[in-house]
Amino acid sequence: MAEKAVRPMAEDSRSISTERPLVTFLLRSLFLGIGGMVTALLGIAIAMWQPAWIWQPSSPNFGFKKQQFTLTADALFDQGKAVIRPESSKLLDEIAAQLPMSAGKSVRIMGHLDAGNSENGALALSYLRAAAVESYLMRLRGEQTYHWIAIGFGSSRPLTPNDSSNSRKTNRRIEIVVDD
Repeated sequence: MAEKAVRPMAEDSRSISTERPLVTFLLRSLFLGIGGMVTALLGIAIAMWQPAWIWQPSSPNFGFKKQQFTLTADALFDQGKAVIRPESSKLLDEIAAQLPMSAGKSVRIMGHLDAGNSENGALALSYLRAAAVESYLMRLRGEQTYHWIAIGFGSSRPLTPNDSSNSRKTNRRIEIVVDD
């Protein structure tokens, strides 16, 4: 029988040489680096250009309507208290009258305070105030009419820096937001 000659396999000319690991590493790094740079530059160019075919909504509240009421907490409550003052009921009656009549909407009542209190005390008091307003509006409009949510944020979401008495007064507030 004739023996077949074993020939070494021809090296594929398209592959990167594995005999020189440093060269292989440098070539791969170069290709990956260039590809990454091209991708980054392309992303930056598209972000700067903002082509017309990228759809952007006309308003940030696209798709749903929202009503919002903001009241200073000083108009509703005595300092450090979570009981609505009797003379504040007219103000809440007016807001209740402006709430939409359709059921199923979400009504968030958010309490905020200034940075004058301890954080735990501020969270508790802001929640109790939001819950008091929620309870009052619920009695007027019905418990089943809306999805009622009371939230206390304490001093974590100030509108202005707490550096003067007027700015602290602005930060003590109740926000009522109605979402579809």
